[in-house]
Amino acid sequence: MVTPPIHTVLLVDDNSDDCEIVKEAWGEVPVGQELRFVHDGHELLDYLYRRGPFSDRACSPRPSVILLDLNMPHMTGGEVLTEIKKDPSLACIPVVVLTTSKAPKDICQTAGLGVNGYIHKPNSYKGYLQLLDNLRKNWREILEQPLSGSGGDWSGHVAWC
Repeated sequence: MVTPPIHTVLLVDDNSDDCEIVKEAWGEVPVGQELRFVHDGHELLDYLYRRGPFSDRACSPRPSVILLDLNMPHMTGGEVLTEIKKDPSLACIPVVVLTTSKAPKDICQTAGLGVNGYIHKPNSYKGYLQLLDNLRKNWREILEQPLSGSGGDWSGHVAWC
């Protein structure tokens, strides 16, 4: 199997500081051709369905991977993940959870929904550099297999990024 390249990484995070640090780290360790941001679950769905300000395909390319925060206002990451996985046209987009939560229930729930990885947010710039480098190096594995236990039988192994 030929692994498709990473073109667009879409970060979904309501924390502007986290978005800024990812943007800075991306400057040193670019994972794909471009990094885009949306700030909550509703905005993510608008982006994916090309509604409102995202209606122009050139300005809102289909993401190669979604980095999804769980703890967001209006619509949680879990809720938006459920919506994505229900739609066959979106379900094939790899989703890697990037969150502050280490709660086993969050890991199990998202694994059961078929995420491709679960990453605890780093607490340093160096940690974000390592995260992006690992994402780039492990791209093939991220595409090929959802997080261990997808389907509700989580094995306890968290993502490699």
